[in-house]
Amino acid sequence: MKRTNVKGNTWILEGPQLVGLYQIDEKTCLLFDPGSTKLRPGIEAALQEAGLTPVGVVCTHMHYDHHETSKYFRETYGARVCLPQLEADIVRCEQSLKNHLFNFTMGMVRTIPRLQNLICPVDRVIAFGETAIDFCGVPLGILRTPGHAPDHICIVTPDNVCFAGDVLMTEDVLEGAMVPFVFDMADDLASKALLGQQNYDAYIFCHKGVRYGSVQALAQRNIDHIQNQLAACAALVTEPMVYGQFYAAVVTAMDLPVGHPIRALHLERYIRPYLEYLIDRGDLDLLDLDGAPAVAPKGWNHGN
Repeated sequence: MKRTNVKGNTWILEGPQLVGLYQIDEKTCLLFDPGSTKLRPGIEAALQEAGLTPVGVVCTHMHYDHHETSKYFRETYGARVCLPQLEADIVRCEQSLKNHLFNFTMGMVRTIPRLQNLICPVDRVIAFGETAIDFCGVPLGILRTPGHAPDHICIVTPDNVCFAGDVLMTEDVLEGAMVPFVFDMADDLASKALLGQQNYDAYIFCHKGVRYGSVQALAQRNIDHIQNQLAACAALVTEPMVYGQFYAAVVTAMDLPVGHPIRALHLERYIRPYLEYLIDRGDLDLLDLDGAPAVAPKGWNHGN
């Protein structure tokens, strides 16, 4: 991976996604969102070339493409791991991970390597309400941006650079994003707007790009994209359908790739927050259809 300076001591490692790096001194650094196992060889090669050892890992959230290698860097280099409160709670043990991955079986949690890699001791938990921490001697600002994940955060380095994880997608990524993943849609939309109001010198987005100056226009573009996808999902409900029928309708209409049962489980988790938000917002009515939870066009219960 190529090491590129963003500002001051804040760097990125450029690969399939961007990994953040804050250089503490000539020999040590922090890593932000070191990602999945496929990124690990490139990260280690870049660190070796620069003569740096990671003494800490900070993750914006616990998704595998951000946190999966945290345990490796902890066990191999002795790096301390730092996560926000709810994300740390999720990766505490198999049971807590299963509770988050509600539609995966416990057998899957216990046997799929990618899921097992998520379970990791957390040395520093960023508690609710903390807006600044000192980690491995580095003062970091914390902007709480939940939504994409239950307790997603943005990390602000001493150079006033915001490592923003997955709050926003850059234009090229956004163009191909059919159902961008969120945990809670209302929180996610609010966090996108919040980040657009900030005044950092630079923003690093994992998927994928660095922006200098205001990101308000990018935030609005992300919000508009989500709202358009919500409208497209709602338009598929022309009559009562159970949840499974809704998922199938979205997959078909948006031509989402499935091909494997595990992929289908992932897609269900991608699509469900859209359905839940449409119910909460009142776009769709919730009803029961022969004992199964179902949705119908707004006003269906009253007019039919």
